[in-house]
Amino acid sequence: MTAILQFFSFVLLASVRLLMTPPVAFLAGMSFWETFAAVNTGGLIGFVFFYFMSDLISLKPNRKKNAITSSKRIKKIRRILVYRNRVGPWPFILTSPFLSVPVSAFIIRKLYPRSFKVLIFSLLTICFWGSLSCLLFSPVSLFSP
Repeated sequence: MTAILQFFSFVLLASVRLLMTPPVAFLAGMSFWETFAAVNTGGLIGFVFFYFMSDLISLKPNRKKNAITSSKRIKKIRRILVYRNRVGPWPFILTSPFLSVPVSAFIIRKLYPRSFKVLIFSLLTICFWGSLSCLLFSPVSLFSP
């Protein structure tokens, strides 16, 4: 029973902080395959959850703003769109595990809301970084008691 609770606690941790989970799991005494399954499962579930819930979480704009602040807001949005169109989705996709999973899901959803391809590449990137972090941090389990 405690092993199941431990596994689910690491799935929850990986759904928020993907790259922090493998060393903590190895130091807690989990095997490589348990850690691998927990990190990838938690990362995928967390990203999908926060990706589709980001519309409910996002703040609604204040409709009582005056014309001066709305013109500043339009300039800010225009700069974001120029940057998004210039670099594409790849910087956001490839660096998403280095941010927290909810933040990266929120950013990707806001910048590319209707792109199924960006969602698939983000999920593949999370699997890649989760697997790579498990491989890189697996020697940590040698030092655990």
